[in-house]
Amino acid sequence: MFNFKNPVFYKLYRYYCAKLLKKIWVSIAWLFYFIFIMIMVGRSGKAIKELLNVNDWQKVLLAFWLTSLVQLNVLWLMILPFVSQLVGRGSGWEELKKKQLFRIPKISREEDLKVLIFTPNVDRQTVILAKFAAIFTYFMAINFILSALLAIGFLLVTNLGVIAVFTFLLLNGLGFGLINFFLIVPFLFYQQEGGSFLVYFLCAVFLVFLFLAIYLLRGFISQYPLVFCLLSIPFYLLAGYSFFSLYQKKFLAKDLD
Repeated sequence: MFNFKNPVFYKLYRYYCAKLLKKIWVSIAWLFYFIFIMIMVGRSGKAIKELLNVNDWQKVLLAFWLTSLVQLNVLWLMILPFVSQLVGRGSGWEELKKKQLFRIPKISREEDLKVLIFTPNVDRQTVILAKFAAIFTYFMAINFILSALLAIGFLLVTNLGVIAVFTFLLLNGLGFGLINFFLIVPFLFYQQEGGSFLVYFLCAVFLVFLFLAIYLLRGFISQYPLVFCLLSIPFYLLAGYSFFSLYQKKFLAKDLD
């Protein structure tokens, strides 16, 4: 059984956290885009203002949850370069230079090989968990920053009180953020590790099914937002565990030579 007190794990965790700093500029660029969207929505987002300016706490909870879904799309764009970096898949620039527009970027195993060869007492399972731990740190930090920006926006454009906004900050910054991590990060790792049109197609089908289910259940969601939020938690965890298992199985079985 894996021991999180393993010094090798913490050594790799620090290494991967430092490695991801090279891609932080991408997240900063998307952060400015997110701020721009917030300003535009704040100036003309009448529907959002009306949705949040209600006395029904369940409606407010629904608004918070919908906000977390929108935020999740931004997180997707900000986290994807980090996942690609750790998996070893190229960004696509080489293929673009060669005008190979429909070719999936190649994956390099060179770094994984170096880690496994030159790190004493390390195994592939430790490498996987260290990568996920590093992504978790960045994901939760970025998610909390986005939630803080949204909280400031709510204070400025809605009638929500300080307590309600602080509740949103804790709920979306920590609670929803943790649940979203379990869904989206294993999904992205498996997608990048798979690297085939079939894998991308299956992932696209999963996303279409997810958003279609939300659309078809919109009546139930609006009437029972608390029940829906609670029911969505085991679905997120089950989907995340499934994608993590698929990624782990594929990575452990891959020949790195």
